[in-house]
Amino acid sequence: MSIDREQFAAGVRWWQTKTSWPNDFHNSTYKVLAVQNPGGDFRDDWWAGFLRRLTAWKALRPLSQADVTRLLNENRDDLARTWHEACAPVQDMDITGVTWAQVQAFTAVVARLKPVKSESPVIPSKFCHFLLPRIFPVFDNAAVGGTCTYEAYFNVIKHAWETTPSALQAELIADLSRLIEGHGGGPPHENFPMATKITELALIGRRHP
Repeated sequence: MSIDREQFAAGVRWWQTKTSWPNDFHNSTYKVLAVQNPGGDFRDDWWAGFLRRLTAWKALRPLSQADVTRLLNENRDDLARTWHEACAPVQDMDITGVTWAQVQAFTAVVARLKPVKSESPVIPSKFCHFLLPRIFPVFDNAAVGGTCTYEAYFNVIKHAWETTPSALQAELIADLSRLIEGHGGGPPHENFPMATKITELALIGRRHP
């Protein structure tokens, strides 16, 4: 189902009034993430800072940092291999130019870092979002609600954006850009995930009208 302006506006209101999330919609964070992107070289010095961010975004629970670090070490070679096979070829694109089949191999390895029976999308979405935010949408249960696999969520975001009329897409991009600049964040960074962020806000608006 495509998104609409009313849903987007409701999602923005919820973000601004019901959370402590930044009013630049993480624009400043995306600037930092672009600089810190390891390009598939998942070394210990990179992991220390990345682990803190995953913890701050509540991606690890109920595992400890030590648990996830052990699992990272066990899967480090597979992470690097699947990054170069699946992610590197599409890293300059956004979700509209990428299919789940192209990137699924990397997300499957990331999911090993927090093995759960429910196939929770939380850690794969946040881990992958921090690396390629324009491709990987971030899943937050409090915002969007429900249970699903990350594949299902990826495809919901992709389909909702792609079925939204292009004229409305352009209007919503302009609206979100003004909101970002209005809160001192400057213009949206080139790494800012316009398509996924707008759709995420609209899905929030559906749940919190």
